[in-house]
Amino acid sequence: MDCLFCSIQEISNHSNPEDEIIDESENFYAKAALGHFVFGYTLIISKEHYLSFGYLPENLFPELEAFRDRVLARLHYICRDPITIMEHGAINRCQRGGACIDHAHLHLMPLAEDLYPILSRRFSFDELGSISELQRFKDEQTSYLYYQREGVLSHAVRLTQDVPSQLLRRIACQSLGTPELWDWRATPLRDLIHRFTSEYKRPAVVTPINKKKVERCASMPQPLRGASNFQ
Repeated sequence: MDCLFCSIQEISNHSNPEDEIIDESENFYAKAALGHFVFGYTLIISKEHYLSFGYLPENLFPELEAFRDRVLARLHYICRDPITIMEHGAINRCQRGGACIDHAHLHLMPLAEDLYPILSRRFSFDELGSISELQRFKDEQTSYLYYQREGVLSHAVRLTQDVPSQLLRRIACQSLGTPELWDWRATPLRDLIHRFTSEYKRPAVVTPINKKKVERCASMPQPLRGASNFQ
């Protein structure tokens, strides 16, 4: 099978920085996302070939969640913004849910803005108790979109018709004010990938905590983040 995400695991000398595996568990690996429009943008990918995480076997979800949390913890050393986790859930080669690579992969994007209000104006999402509930879409044979803001309940929506390729990237770029960067083919941004992979692989340095400084910072008023004008 000719699959980019399957072949990456077999490459020993990477000519492109986006093909370097920066973290892995027994059944999953992480790499920087090509089209790195926000620093720290990471993909979590299954080592076995599944069309989407809706097809992931039940017994692998605990490992997926543990590996996801490990990658998130590492990203917190590098990125200041909360992580948004998303997936275009393909069910077959015709119903792709906006996916452009037919292999299960989660998008982890450090984003200041929560995209859920934008998405919920267009789609009627259901809450999920856990990511393993994505299996319902495989059973129903419907493509889906998956969305989770870090620390908040996850959501998913079944798609009655296909959506544009890379829809979630388009919306994220629009919210950042850089709509021209959504297509990873046109704007790979490999210089940022080089920087990010170096940061991710660098050993984390834990410095002593100044308790009085932490208490003083916690008591200071926090700045408000600007709202998006995406319509």
